[in-house]
Amino acid sequence: MSNANHVATAPDLLSYANGTLTEPFGLRLDDGSLLQVEAVVRRVPAKRVVGRGVLNGKPVYAKCFIGRRAAQYAARDKRGATWLAEAGLATPALLLESAIVQQGASVLVYEAISASNAEQVWQATPEDQRLPLAMRLVEAVAEHHRAGLLQTDLYLKNFLVDGEAIHTLDGDGIRRLSGLGRRGKRLNNLAVLLSKLDVAHIGAWLPALLQQYASVMNEPPPEFSGMQRRITRFWQQEMQDYAHKVQRTCTDVRTLSTATDYIAINRPYDSPGLHAALLAPDALLDGPGMRRLKSGNTCTVVATEIDQRKLVIKRYNIKSFWHGLGRAWRPSRAVVSWANAFRLQLKGIATPVSVAVMERRRWGFRQEAYLLTEFVDARDAVEFFADHGMPDTVRALVAQRIAQLFYQLYCLQLEHGDFKATNLLIQDQKPLLIDLDSMQQHACKRSFLRRHVRDVKRFFRNWRSDLVTRQLLMSAFKTVYTDACVLQRAGIAN
Repeated sequence: MSNANHVATAPDLLSYANGTLTEPFGLRLDDGSLLQVEAVVRRVPAKRVVGRGVLNGKPVYAKCFIGRRAAQYAARDKRGATWLAEAGLATPALLLESAIVQQGASVLVYEAISASNAEQVWQATPEDQRLPLAMRLVEAVAEHHRAGLLQTDLYLKNFLVDGEAIHTLDGDGIRRLSGLGRRGKRLNNLAVLLSKLDVAHIGAWLPALLQQYASVMNEPPPEFSGMQRRITRFWQQEMQDYAHKVQRTCTDVRTLSTATDYIAINRPYDSPGLHAALLAPDALLDGPGMRRLKSGNTCTVVATEIDQRKLVIKRYNIKSFWHGLGRAWRPSRAVVSWANAFRLQLKGIATPVSVAVMERRRWGFRQEAYLLTEFVDARDAVEFFADHGMPDTVRALVAQRIAQLFYQLYCLQLEHGDFKATNLLIQDQKPLLIDLDSMQQHACKRSFLRRHVRDVKRFFRNWRSDLVTRQLLMSAFKTVYTDACVLQRAGIAN
């Protein structure tokens, strides 16, 4: 398959869905049309391939559904797109419905709109200028609700920002709003959208966003505290689901499991060199070019290089028979750190990228575990603030960003559990959180509040003898935290 004129044969779509093939291809549909797919833009393993391409000289996006329920999923996608169009809501037009019987596939071809998706626009917009886009997204969802529809797959990627218009993608997620509890369903749906926005800013934006929703619906605004609880619940659910998802094969991760090993690899980093390294991870700890960062009974940490990429490998050691027996039944600290890194990544909190994780197993029991992350060449927070040559404006900016990071953890009800300042790196004037094996997600706000206060106290103990830095951080925390209760309990609100 070396050129775009190749017509795909029976196994090809499954190979594309599973990511083993990626090059352009041509696909002969059963109605005689030749679809030229220039790039695969999304895949769901063994179920779906979405490609950008050309049909009859027009730029298009094609959804190829495969597998046992291909026709059912295609019909649902078409139905949702039809409902959106009938309601007069902006959505790409369905140009062609066809099939590839030979492969048991159904194909829907939609017009290509020259626009960026909302996630791309969001990331390209400075944080302090994102509220107008948030207002437009809320308006789009309110228009769905006013038309009696729900978009049940409310990711920013499923909206296109085309000038002033917001186009809704993914008809598969569109449902009729019917039955009892319609208002509750609408508010839950709105809360899902709001949970995708900036954690640190949603509290300040919420009154304006609720008023925008109410103006489109021509009804009173939803109750503020109730909506906050809904948003927090969806944050919790989304993080928990994602943490479980990245421990099995999915769009972002590939896993390999044998009687002796469990391996998970971040797909963009998947390579033969990485696979070879994971076959003998201990060799990396003493191999050529490695730099020992930490040695101890608990863990061994080295900086090394794989495929011309600087990485850190951390081995979690088994200290004794009894320690090994206690760890054998639970997920290793390496896997806990792996899942927590993806939790933070999902909600926009900076941490070094997790590249791979490996657990050694014997007779089903866990033994040593290894975590590979990107190497970050940065000072920790203590070293950063100890630099007296640092301009005061930069010190104040970093202090503000540290306070915002803590506030994000507070909103998400995430406890770090070991908030030494050495576990906070400063790179390009931005804080990165490391050492995530003690991090826990809490469902109960009351018990979490005690843990968060403990995290804050532990962090501030690093500057007991540096009153200038301590005061700078205290001022930043007071500016960021809207709830003074946390700071009062931590003893820094005076």
